[in-house]
Amino acid sequence: MGRRYGNSFARLASVLTALAHSRAPLVRWGVLTALAVIWIWAGFVGWRSAGPQVSELDALYRTFGALGVQDSLSPAPSELLGVARFAGLAVPVVGLVFAFSGQLGSSLAQFFHAGSSGHVVVAGGGAPALSLARDCARVGDCVVLVTDSLAEETAWAVRKSGIMLIVGDPTVADTLRTARAGHAAHVVALEQDDARNLRVEAAVRALAARAPRRRAAAIHVGLTSPMLLQEAREMRAMEQRRRDQAASDKKRPPPAAPDARPFSLDELAARQLLVRYAPAILDVAESHKHPRPHVVMFGFDTAAEAVAVRALVTLWSAHFEGPRVTVVTPDPATAERRFEARYPHARTHAIWKADIAFQAYDWALRPADEHLLQDIQAARGPVSAVVVSTGSDGDTITLALALLRAANNGPIWPAPIFMKETDVSEFSKLYAAGDKTPDIDDAYLQAFGACQETATRRMIIDGALDVGAGIAHQMYQKGVEARGHASDRALEALRRSFGDVAETYRAANRATADHALVKLWDMGFIAAPDKQSGEAMAMPDGMALKLAQTEHLRWSAERLMSGWRPGEKRDNDRRVHPNLVPWDALSEGDKAKDEDQVHAAMTLARAMTNRTFRKRK
Repeated sequence: MGRRYGNSFARLASVLTALAHSRAPLVRWGVLTALAVIWIWAGFVGWRSAGPQVSELDALYRTFGALGVQDSLSPAPSELLGVARFAGLAVPVVGLVFAFSGQLGSSLAQFFHAGSSGHVVVAGGGAPALSLARDCARVGDCVVLVTDSLAEETAWAVRKSGIMLIVGDPTVADTLRTARAGHAAHVVALEQDDARNLRVEAAVRALAARAPRRRAAAIHVGLTSPMLLQEAREMRAMEQRRRDQAASDKKRPPPAAPDARPFSLDELAARQLLVRYAPAILDVAESHKHPRPHVVMFGFDTAAEAVAVRALVTLWSAHFEGPRVTVVTPDPATAERRFEARYPHARTHAIWKADIAFQAYDWALRPADEHLLQDIQAARGPVSAVVVSTGSDGDTITLALALLRAANNGPIWPAPIFMKETDVSEFSKLYAAGDKTPDIDDAYLQAFGACQETATRRMIIDGALDVGAGIAHQMYQKGVEARGHASDRALEALRRSFGDVAETYRAANRATADHALVKLWDMGFIAAPDKQSGEAMAMPDGMALKLAQTEHLRWSAERLMSGWRPGEKRDNDRRVHPNLVPWDALSEGDKAKDEDQVHAAMTLARAMTNRTFRKRK
């Protein structure tokens, strides 16, 4: 585990919060009962042993009266009566401590929280925000959760885990000041609404402007709209460039400003799915002799759209034609218009046209049976994978089960069915946990995208999926510098680190990293199971050129999906690139760049997975 966030004050506040909300009624009543028993037994036995003149009733009277105005135990006539004296005094004292321990602990926690810094602040009260807060607390971070409403039992459970809870509107700067957001290491905006998340970012910036710090917090802004996400990332890159220019002009660093890092849980889920299961999808396509990897999407909500986009730019293999996506939805016309509006260059240029089609099917009006599967297969070809994401977990589970039965009723679709869920359910644990019969060629269910997998410290704060993208950027820089192309040295992507370049370059590096395991699959290698030794990897004879050509097609697809278009002269602001041409039209230097990416895949895959690789069967 890496760094744990929170200073000593934050840790004391976290411990006191957990102690103040630890429900232990049996322990507390047990302690009080034990003290009362000791008090009464020691007093009764002590006075009875004092002489025959003390009756049983008199012994009880003197035992209880010992704590009255007339203290008959001071000084105690015997050691046993001394025990009774202190046990009797302890009963009300301990009872008061137990009665007010929760309030006392909470007050002390708030006192120490006033000095907290370097901690994690999570804004939001939904399942993703709770998942992230709990995951951070589990690995030892000090966490403050800010939300305007939370169920009483949920609030108690949150505080019991050591998470401080601030009840208030997280879009208001004063509420975030109470959470010490201006002194936090990370602030994560995970409200249910994009506009509220952007207002949380604005409130944190307002706090930072009032009290400039040497190192400002990183603001992770959750967004669901793909277009808004792209624009927010571009604005963040522009802000960084302006700050760099101001520092260069004034010859001194400007005041630290919050580092905004927009993200999307849907995009994280889609990337995680394709990185993890792309080799399995290609295995299905190869074993059943499909001409291309073909993914069928049932539903086209934001999560399904993210998967479709990643499939079009990731499932590029030297062994197949380009990837194909078929979207099956109740309103295909609206879905297609939305796709064309968001990705206007996906199907307009000769170098590559996205092979995506939209078909009508309403799962509420027609059962998902083998006839439906036959119709789709007849229209679009054999299917390598299915993704079900309707926007409703109930509909998704029902439709996924129906597709599983239909696929296994006839030898039509022996392919994985990936089911998008918002939260981990018992159903997914039991019935959607992958291929349980790998020796049988049949369809199976695999759940993906639950907030417990995407809204985590590793995915959001640590940026695990972007680690490979950063490495890909560094390897690209080294490869270009080694060739010594003067024109390339002037490019922004070569002058800056991965975190500082414009979003369009970061998107390209993400796509390169996500494709690394596909390149290794083409070379004949897959990741070895944990704790198993791998084999030495080498480029198969005659494969390097073919992989480089496929890499150019993959890069072209990613650039066009990111809004770039062909042109004679490169223009970064207008997103025009002269290399969006067929392979044969590239210069030798540009072809070498694609070859660099192919040879770097082995190093990149090792760094991303921390695994060894073995030859695939």
